[in-house]
Amino acid sequence: MLCAEMMKFGAELTSPGHSRRVPPPPRVYRLKTDRPRRTGQGLKLTLAALLTALALLADAAAQNFAISNLTRPKQQTLSITSPVAARFTVGPAPEGITGWTLDKITARIDGAAGNPRGFQAMILNDVSDRPASLDSPLATLTGPDPRTPGRYDFMPPGGTTVFLQPETKYWVAYTSDGLPTSSAFYTMDATRAWSEDDNSLDGWSIDNNSWRQRDDIVNRIMIFGVSVTPVPEPSEYALFFALGLGAFALWHRRRQQRQRAAA
Repeated sequence: MLCAEMMKFGAELTSPGHSRRVPPPPRVYRLKTDRPRRTGQGLKLTLAALLTALALLADAAAQNFAISNLTRPKQQTLSITSPVAARFTVGPAPEGITGWTLDKITARIDGAAGNPRGFQAMILNDVSDRPASLDSPLATLTGPDPRTPGRYDFMPPGGTTVFLQPETKYWVAYTSDGLPTSSAFYTMDATRAWSEDDNSLDGWSIDNNSWRQRDDIVNRIMIFGVSVTPVPEPSEYALFFALGLGAFALWHRRRQQRQRAAA
């Protein structure tokens, strides 16, 4: 019986009127998305890290004072009836740093009496615990004429680099035309508070007295701040160059791969 049924079924399959239906292959649906392909994500992160490191290197300490007493109260003044100067000490260099370049000196000035002219700010070397000659400064700084009370910034002129050596003493000096005089002079803010601001770098300090040419040492602390940029050792520059070169090579290789894939 079973054999007869199987034979009948086979005859039906091979009959001319019979057509076997073969189901179509299943359709594949793909989701559309507007999200772009993520290519070069690792490269972008590498470049971002490199640029961030370079920016930090260039701007480190430039936005803050290496040494300052600008927040101290004004308790005295120091008249520039003859050239005056204040000494500061540069601290030890951290690992990877050879020293600092001077960005600016910020002075707190009380104003002017009479009609003084030709205000000048300078950076001088230290010679036997006194400022070097005003005729041979490390740099004569540029800045405004400080006739009214306030903070004034004085910076090295364009193209001039003032390098500050670690663990070295320097003087900030101020002078003007026609000194000595007692009728027309600028006046600096001074304090008796012998302490630096909390954000000063380790090892940097300001002396607890000042110097005036006609009086030698005076028991007043001029109020000012020193802003600097660290100078990396050559090995640090080589590291950043190698990182940049590697990032560029990676970007170039992936770009070529995409071009070959699109061809």
